[in-house]
Amino acid sequence: MGKPLSMDLRSRALAAVDEGMSCRAAARRFGVAAATVIRWQDQRRMTGGYAPKARGGDTRSRRIEA
Repeated sequence: MGKPLSMDLRSRALAAVDEGMSCRAAARRFGVAAATVIRWQDQRRMTGGYAPKARGGDTRSRRIEA
């Protein structure tokens, strides 16, 4: 998997949507998938933020302790 897209790109794409551009048009303009911009907007609507979620980490020890 690649790295999460930058916060700058996320904020610029969402700013374009806030100014009236559609999610699909903003996605074309910034070179990302339309579903990505829609997902960022949904995340912002639900949580108030659009930062990337945590990735990786220790998933094994929880299973062993149980």
